[in-house]
Parts: sequence; C-alpha cells; structure tokens
Amino acid sequence: MSNSTPLVILCTGANRGIGLAIIQALASHSKTSGASFLLGCRTADKGKEAIDELRGKGIKSSIEPLVLDVTSDESIQDAFGLVQSLYGRLDVLVNNAGYAAIPSSSENSDWRDIYARVYETNVTSVALMMQAFLPLLRKSTGTIINISSARGSAGLASSGALPPTVSVPYSVSKAALNMLTIETSRQAENQKVEFQLVSPGHCKTAFNGYRGTRDPLEGANVVVGLIVAEKGRYKNACFWETKGANVDLVEIPW
Repeated sequence: MSNSTPLVILCTGANRGIGLAIIQALASHSKTSGASFLLGCRTADKGKEAIDELRGKGIKSSIEPLVLDVTSDESIQDAFGLVQSLYGRLDVLVNNAGYAAIPSSSENSDWRDIYARVYETNVTSVALMMQAFLPLLRKSTGTIINISSARGSAGLASSGALPPTVSVPYSVSKAALNMLTIETSRQAENQKVEFQLVSPGHCKTAFNGYRGTRDPLEGANVVVGLIVAEKGRYKNACFWETKGANVDLVEIPW
C-alpha cells in the first residue's frame, strides 16, 4: 500500500471512554490525521454524539459512525459488509469494546451470568471480530490491536506488583484475550498481519466510574505508538503499555 493511501481504522466501543480517546489521539497525530476513521458504536445516535464531541474539540479528520454490537453475529457481519463495500480493505482494527462486573460477595447466584457475559464481550466477541475482519486486514497487511489490561498479566499478579483485583472475571477474561491474540497470530494465513496487545492503564472513564488515575488520552498513547511506528519496530504479538506521558512503549510480562 502506498504511503499516500489514507489508512482505514476501525475502533470498537469508540463512542466514549478509551475508544473515543483513541480516535481523538489518532486524529490529532500528524501521521494518522488523514485516516478514514470508523467509530464503532451500538447506535447511530451515540456515534453522532461522539463525533459531534470530537468536532467540538477541533478534530477535522474523516470520521464515520459504524453501528456495531460486538456481541451480535448479525451486527458484526453487517459491519463487515459495509466496510468491504466502502473500502475493500481494513488497515487497523482496534478491539476496544469491553465489559466488567463484580459478582456478589454474599451469594453466587449471579456468578455464572457475570462470568459468561464478561467472557462473551472480552474474549468471544473479539475472536469473532478478528475472524470476520481478517480477510480485509490481509489485503493491506494490516494491524490488529486488542485492548487488554495489566490485570490480565499473570506475572504482575503473582509477583504482587498489583493489588488484588476487584473483578476476577475481568482479569481472567483479559488473560484469555492475551492467549487468544497470540494463538490467532500463529495461524499460517495470518503471518502478514500484525497482532498486538496493549494496556491503556487505569484511566478515568465511565467504565470504572471515573475512579482511574490516568487521562484517557494518555492511555491512548500506547495505541498511537504502535500505529505510527515503522513496521517491525515492535515485536509482533506482544503486550505493551506506556509510562506516564511518555509515548515510548514498554513490554508487559505475561
């Protein structure tokens, strides 16, 4: 693909929080501001509101809402068909849509449902998104960036580097997402596609009731760093984060 060809970038769950920050950060960067952005959202109204918010911040890049419920096979196929018809390829897929919940500590009646829902969104839906869109990503030797979490690192958890999690289902799902990404990258037909995992950090978003310690735009830096880097600068199928406002990527232990 020519350097003059604008990237086509799709981010799921992008109408708020980390997803919206990723779109804003990429649209503000000189190397990616000319991209065509597809803002994944559950409803067109939510997508329009998010785009209006970005316009209010001075973002002028091409951004279109893409109605996409990652837990619906029909919605995924509809989104794939639209991207295929409009662009014929996809350069970057950011699987950001996620879900977290805390099972009741007093009874286990809701545990099965919570584990199932968290896993469905954070693992199964990512698997199906990759399966659906990989044909378009192969056409451009594209990149998949899956939004994981340091909470999915067995190394950090076992070493005591992180305090105990408040949501075991969430942490377990992110560890599973890491393995899903590695194994998908190893499939022969995917050898020309780049796969990466990132942890944006504990950002202040509605996802955690705004209890985070990091600005979402700072958390988005790890995605920007991977996309704007020269091909091959960062090892494929690895787990990355950034420290502070620094945009240099640091590898997270599995």
